[in-house]
Amino acid sequence: MELFELVLILLASVIASAVLDQFVSRASLPLIQIAVGVAVALAVPSAREISIESELFLVLFIAPLLFNEARESNRRALSAHKWPIMSLAIALVLVTVLIVGFTLNLLVPSIPLAAAFALAAALGPTDAAAVAALGSTVKLSGRQETLLSGESLINDASGVVSFQFAVAAAVTGAFSAVDAAESFAWLFFGGIAAGLAIGLSARIVMTLLLRRGYVSTTVHVLYEVFSPFAIFIAAESMHVSGILAVVAAGLVMVHAGPRLSSSDDARRQLVSKSFWEVIVFLINGVLFVMLGMQLPLAVAPTIQNDISLVFLLGLVALITFLILLIRFVWVCVMELVHRDALTGKRGWDDPRRALSDALVTTVAGPKGAVTLSIILTLPVAVASGDPFPQRDLMVFLASATILLTLLVADNVLPLVAPKNEGGAVDAEELRAARIKVLKATVRELEGHMREHSHPEYEPATRLAVARYRARLNRERYTAGASRERAMALQLGVLAAQRRRADELQRDAESIPLAVRASFFYVVRAVRSSLGYMRAGAKVGASFRSWRGKLLFAAHHLDLRPIADERSERVYYDAILFCIELERAAIAYLGDVVSSHCGEERSQVRVFERDGSFAQVSEASIAEMMLEEHEWYLRSLSERVSFGQESVREGAFAFEPGVHDSMPADMLPSMRAQFRLAREYADEVDAAALSIELDFIRRLVHDNQIGEDVARKMREDVYVLQFSLHE
Repeated sequence: MELFELVLILLASVIASAVLDQFVSRASLPLIQIAVGVAVALAVPSAREISIESELFLVLFIAPLLFNEARESNRRALSAHKWPIMSLAIALVLVTVLIVGFTLNLLVPSIPLAAAFALAAALGPTDAAAVAALGSTVKLSGRQETLLSGESLINDASGVVSFQFAVAAAVTGAFSAVDAAESFAWLFFGGIAAGLAIGLSARIVMTLLLRRGYVSTTVHVLYEVFSPFAIFIAAESMHVSGILAVVAAGLVMVHAGPRLSSSDDARRQLVSKSFWEVIVFLINGVLFVMLGMQLPLAVAPTIQNDISLVFLLGLVALITFLILLIRFVWVCVMELVHRDALTGKRGWDDPRRALSDALVTTVAGPKGAVTLSIILTLPVAVASGDPFPQRDLMVFLASATILLTLLVADNVLPLVAPKNEGGAVDAEELRAARIKVLKATVRELEGHMREHSHPEYEPATRLAVARYRARLNRERYTAGASRERAMALQLGVLAAQRRRADELQRDAESIPLAVRASFFYVVRAVRSSLGYMRAGAKVGASFRSWRGKLLFAAHHLDLRPIADERSERVYYDAILFCIELERAAIAYLGDVVSSHCGEERSQVRVFERDGSFAQVSEASIAEMMLEEHEWYLRSLSERVSFGQESVREGAFAFEPGVHDSMPADMLPSMRAQFRLAREYADEVDAAALSIELDFIRRLVHDNQIGEDVARKMREDVYVLQFSLHE
């Protein structure tokens, strides 16, 4: 398969798995990605033939993953738990390599001992990120999180180094314990030294460039992304471990300055974090999809070699059991002798808790992307030119073990770990608080509009109020108890508006399609500015014929300028048309309210008090919708009245037809409103978000909402503020 096609398939698979993850809540994302990979391999057989050079695989996938893990690690916590982390990351890996390697060679003699050690070394690294999908339901202690992250960071490197030694022995057929120890020391400590030296040099260079203003935020992020690849290649050229060099460099290149030292630093950190999240998500996703694609490819040759499927599955189960058993025993001993820094007690003083913590730490260390990336670097042939012994079988065993450990973590961890209930925000409480803040913000903005002290801000403020009302309505009408009633009423409103639009456009067939296309385009824009979305914005502004639809689509590409008078009249007619539709909505909702027996007032007060729709009737929701559409009507009328020398007497009336100029008693003001709206949009939106933050602070001060709810609401506002200035 062509490389470009393979890249597209992998990217599409990662995207598809992310979408499926929203529907399959029980399975974690890595399992879904593996399933998607299996489906792709079965549907597109040519996609199975993935051949990437081992050195390229290491630098392309493992180097950036480990570099980012090192950047995000808590160095203080790692230092406080350095000995247990080193025990898990180095000693446990070596013990696992020996036990699993000898066992595998004993059960499958066709796998040489060195090759068996290579497979066991590939299974050494853990992937704590693989259970991140369970983070919302599973609570890990601070010590457990530090142990898992630190172990995952260092045992990746120790596993890779052990794997490289074992593969070298399997390929050459020669092994010397003394030479291996010397080489291991040179690779291990040389890699760390090289990484520290290169990392410090890179950090100094970047600091100097930043101080002199030579580097922008974008260049700084690209520099970070470029670093792991350059460091890996530089270390390998020195014949030391590139993996360890990347880890060491990541630890020293992380930003360690004071918090909020400058806005530029904050912006760089924010952009860097977001960019790395995308890269890591993509790499992990690609690796797990590739794992799924490898499973059918690995199973077929092993079955063809007269190895029964039952024996294969039993071998996978045994390897997984051995890995978990060795890990559990090791962690048990660690937890029993561990002395708590606060209480001074050792684990054996409370053995039940120590064993429980050990079980959680054991299950929460599944194999993942790094194991797959390591095993796929197995050479195809040995030094003599013969095929590498049982390569396909080893790839299958590693892939299946990854899958089984992920399944164990996915299903067992929620049972043995405590539920993550701390810091949870009640959805109903959050919704009620949002409604209070949004209503208060709307009142504040409308008050500024009524003052007319700065009329130039009015168009932008009017649009800001419309957006806030749209957010308010989403919070009001998407609650569980009111969703169906609100949906039915909204459909009724759109139907009433559609009937009124048909009445107004009864004789519109005589109007040229090109003229109607420009009119429909503006109608949709006006209704969208009020908060209508999707089908709601298209009411009264859609063609039934394909020719009309094509003309409407072509209108977007028409770059010819329209005369000022002509465009003014199109916008003027569109607003009058939308006014007629709002009158139809008000009449419909008024009929709904009047058809009930007056109970809606008390129910609306219930809603105003606690935001609950549990007992709110259809009439109550209709009354709130009626208030919204009355505001829409006022807003549209104010757009027509804006900039006029005198207020026009009587109601505005839409006159169907082709009009080239404004009415004699109306001054052109539409284009001026657009200009003012664009000019002051950012300023008004920033002020509105500041008002929103102020009301959140007031609710906290008055003990109306808790700090958890306030924090979540502030985070939402901060995101809006950040997007406003980007």
